Amino acid sequence: MTASALAILKVVLGFGLVIFLHELGHFIMARRNGVFVEKFAIGFDFFGAKIYSWHSGGTEYVIGALPLGGYVKMKGQNDLPEDEQPGSIDEDSFLGKTVGQRTQIISAGVIANFLSAFALCWVAMLLGYHSTPAEVGTLSFDSLEAGLQPGDRVVEVAGKKVSSWEEMVIRYATREPGSTFEMLVERDGEPVTLQMTVHRDERLPINYPDFSSPVDLRVGSVQVDSAADKAGVEPGDHLLTVDGHEITSWSHFQELIRRRADTELELAVFRPDPKSSRAEQSGDDPPGERLTLTAHTTTRNADGVPKYRPVFLPDHPAVIDYVEEGSTGWQAGLRPGDRVERVGSEVVTTWYWLWREATWGVAPDQPVTLTYVRGEGPPQTVSVPPGEVPEWGLGTHALPALGLAGRPPEELRIGALLPGAPEGLMVGDRIVAFKAPVPGPSESRGCDEGGEPTTTDWEVEDPNWATLVYLHDVLAEPRLELEVERGGKRHTFTMQVREEPEPVTIGLLGVGPLRREVLIKRGPIEAIVPSIKAPFRILKDFVDGIRAMAMRRASARLMAGPLGILQATYTYAEKSTGDLANFLALLSVNLAIVNFLPIPITDGGHFIFLMYEKVKGRRMDEQLEARFQWAGLVFILLLFLFATFNDFGRIFGF
Repeated sequence: MTASALAILKVVLGFGLVIFLHELGHFIMARRNGVFVEKFAIGFDFFGAKIYSWHSGGTEYVIGALPLGGYVKMKGQNDLPEDEQPGSIDEDSFLGKTVGQRTQIISAGVIANFLSAFALCWVAMLLGYHSTPAEVGTLSFDSLEAGLQPGDRVVEVAGKKVSSWEEMVIRYATREPGSTFEMLVERDGEPVTLQMTVHRDERLPINYPDFSSPVDLRVGSVQVDSAADKAGVEPGDHLLTVDGHEITSWSHFQELIRRRADTELELAVFRPDPKSSRAEQSGDDPPGERLTLTAHTTTRNADGVPKYRPVFLPDHPAVIDYVEEGSTGWQAGLRPGDRVERVGSEVVTTWYWLWREATWGVAPDQPVTLTYVRGEGPPQTVSVPPGEVPEWGLGTHALPALGLAGRPPEELRIGALLPGAPEGLMVGDRIVAFKAPVPGPSESRGCDEGGEPTTTDWEVEDPNWATLVYLHDVLAEPRLELEVERGGKRHTFTMQVREEPEPVTIGLLGVGPLRREVLIKRGPIEAIVPSIKAPFRILKDFVDGIRAMAMRRASARLMAGPLGILQATYTYAEKSTGDLANFLALLSVNLAIVNFLPIPITDGGHFIFLMYEKVKGRRMDEQLEARFQWAGLVFILLLFLFATFNDFGRIFGF
């Protein structure tokens, strides 16, 4: 059996197990209270569509053709009696039992799922599952300025302990955007407390920190027919050296490759033994072999250096806002507030021009000569050698090899006009939108009916400099339309841009990183306490997530439907049985919670009806209860459709 077929089998069995345990809870408690069960179904058998069925003891057992749920049909469960006189209801029917007995039956499915989560967590810890540690990988400017460093391990968020990246994100996401909080991190074995600000990017469905989780120096993906693919690089390979240079981080690896455009290089990797287990590969001394591969890099235009030359530069002075302590820039004497005037003999007036000249105007591994002014003092010149490349995610706003960064501007204004700028465009104008021709949808399928490549207009509101730089690299035609704001009024300018005479190119291998994970594994006794605590943590995370959506700190787009759940289940099944068991525990708790929400037609809705009957001493009016049931059904269907739409959006990218 292939790995993918085995994973699919695990998904079917695992998903079916969660549903089975829920319905088994109802079934056992119904039989225990003397209720006759007419049908026990795993999967839905709409219109008689079923894979297999059999009868035993008068009960029909069914494996439905639609494996997205299940149900237990009890005698009299949906029957409304003509009157409620004693003796009018069969003793072995659902309605023939007391409110307490019916409450036990209705609640049993939820309880079974919650109890099974303990067992699944225990199995997951016994077999071992993978978790992303709450460590810091790539940083953006605000987290840099707050004092966070790559490699820091997050211990607490606003006084709440966290043990994984996912747990840290949930704690972060539920806080008010723009608010500050204390974050405790561990750095070199010592605790460090930092004041952090909660970020909210409206393009993302959740409050997300401006730093990322770390990646390993391992290949996570290899692009088909890329230089790496042709050289024999495989997913899972550990990156060691490039042309003898030891790789210290993924950013360092990217820099080594970028500097080798259209070049043959030697790449040393460690390849784990494919027959070894995932746990063995995660150990300190994994079995495998060291290989030296020869690759010839492909090239393309450099990131941040567009194919077409911009006709203006952003209003972002070449002022250093951050200097990493211990970096080569720090050792050379550079400090925050210094304004750079020259790189070598080239005059720079904006940060972008500083970045361009210091990054691409200097030969690799050569010192960068910077002339700067501090306050009202005289110009000073220093030579800064490139150092180790840290994990910064600032693009054109940073010179990480020198340990320098500039604060990204909050809004995009024109700082300087270049040759080709249209008449009337002025320094200080705020760019509020752009429209430009880019390759159209049919470009990937060939040409249109006339035989000419097609283009489409790309329109963006409130662009940033990175977006415009990217745009200049993908223009289908050398023209650009800008909409600017000046004095409260908007003006539109159409301009022609010209191609760079000597475009800067970078080297590419065609590989992606693998997110860092650690193996969580415990012994049979050691796993008991953590497995008892885990379902309660999952319950709290679910409640926090719902609260974040209600407070608009998270988007409802995060909701997953059947397709999303099956896709996630398959992903964990591919990893290992322990990872699948850990995910099924989460799924089991979530199923228990959702089933017990006070929505008519769910177990929680039935529980509300039973409480009404207990208080009033009689059942709810038949017609009123029916209306509630229909309303609940419509609500669940709408929620199902919405979640399924989210699934399609995530899968197909819309």
